[in-house]
Amino acid sequence: MNLTHATVALLGVLLFAGLPAHAQSPANLSGTWELDRSRSVLPSRASAVSVALIFVIDHQGVTLKMERQFNIMGIHRTVTSTYYTDGREVSNLTPRGDKVVSRSHWEGAALVTEHKGTHTRNGKTETVEGTDVKHLSEDGNVLVVDSTLRVPGQDAPEHARMVFIRK
Repeated sequence: MNLTHATVALLGVLLFAGLPAHAQSPANLSGTWELDRSRSVLPSRASAVSVALIFVIDHQGVTLKMERQFNIMGIHRTVTSTYYTDGREVSNLTPRGDKVVSRSHWEGAALVTEHKGTHTRNGKTETVEGTDVKHLSEDGNVLVVDSTLRVPGQDAPEHARMVFIRK
């Protein structure tokens, strides 16, 4: 698998982890958010690649719709996912078409999402699991996503922090 496919797969799992939890959220994540690479610690597979990422989030009641717009090495993709904040398990697709199943809950003002996805590498399907913790800054202009990803064949989980600025 080349670096572009690996990066898209990893970002897909990290970013398609689902955002939501229960009916009355302590934060509304609606807005347009742009990745601030200078303040982010990207996954090792993505850090060497030029990645531009924008989230467009519409968080209405128990429904959260997220459009992800990104450019990786000159390739533009837009992927839309829907999540429900009432705790329902949800299934969405990564940019490469792999399935990710997630379940979310609020811990105070932070949204915790546990996700499990599969991807095929070298003809073999692998299961990747992870946890994302999302929270807004006090002024609501910064969205931070702290991710832990457990990949088969790696001794330790990989950690990443993506910082997004409201546009």
